[in-house]
Amino acid sequence: MEPSYQTRKIAPRWLLWVLLIVTGLAGWSQFSSPFAKNLAAQADEDIYFAVITSPATLIRYNPHQEKAWVREIPCKNCKTPTPKTFGLEEDTPFKYYVPQNNDTQTVWEDFKTLLESWRYNPLPLAMMPVDYVRARFSKRTSLNLADATLLAAELSKLERNDFTLQIESPRAKRKPAAQEALPPVEDRAPLAVEDRPIVVEVLNASGKRGLALALTQYLRDQNAKGLLRVDVLQYDNYPGGYLEQTRVVDYSGRLMQVKQLSTAIGCRQEIRSEPRGNAICDTRIILGKDFEMP
Repeated sequence: MEPSYQTRKIAPRWLLWVLLIVTGLAGWSQFSSPFAKNLAAQADEDIYFAVITSPATLIRYNPHQEKAWVREIPCKNCKTPTPKTFGLEEDTPFKYYVPQNNDTQTVWEDFKTLLESWRYNPLPLAMMPVDYVRARFSKRTSLNLADATLLAAELSKLERNDFTLQIESPRAKRKPAAQEALPPVEDRAPLAVEDRPIVVEVLNASGKRGLALALTQYLRDQNAKGLLRVDVLQYDNYPGGYLEQTRVVDYSGRLMQVKQLSTAIGCRQEIRSEPRGNAICDTRIILGKDFEMP
């Protein structure tokens, strides 16, 4: 017996509803991961992303602040890494990616180039979905489609100086008694004053005479006009010789102000975060050969 016209009409509708429900459930499962939830909600909670190279790169990102902290970590048994692999809690929002190139420095430099140039040359960006599909099928990433889409959208808002390289302190040698007797830096003026301008030291490693003085005068002028809250403590030549690229080194963790300072002087490089040690400033600007006065 042939189905009636009404039955033939209802069947496609049921199939459409089933398809929509299955698609919705699949989408919900994709966006239900803590990693995707935090990105979608711009939560003020850190998520972690590991790039498995040698050594591995662990990126801590806060979607609300739009700031990323980058640290190199030796990684053992990194074929299928978990939060515990990097000393994190088991329920930490965490994803990983294994690039085809295993060299950490090469991968990092390629990423910075893409971050800086995609607005002018979208071709490498267009290849990212292809790279993702390949990585997903070869099990080189734990990012699902929602994770990858939201992460790509987030990266499109960032610049180089939204990334802070966390430099581990070398093993300290024993200091003379006179140095050990120094009080903690946090207890010493001018760093002990709350709600103060960011304290800066300018060092010249460019080989251009008078450049540190010129930038010092510029920053003090910006502070006087109320455009930057910055106090240049001192300026001098850099004792480590010449540098090709300008560096902004932070000791304070005041990353919003440090990025503002970095942008104001035209330095778009990633910020380096180092242990304070005996530094008497919040941030040190080391002028390289590439530096041009703003």
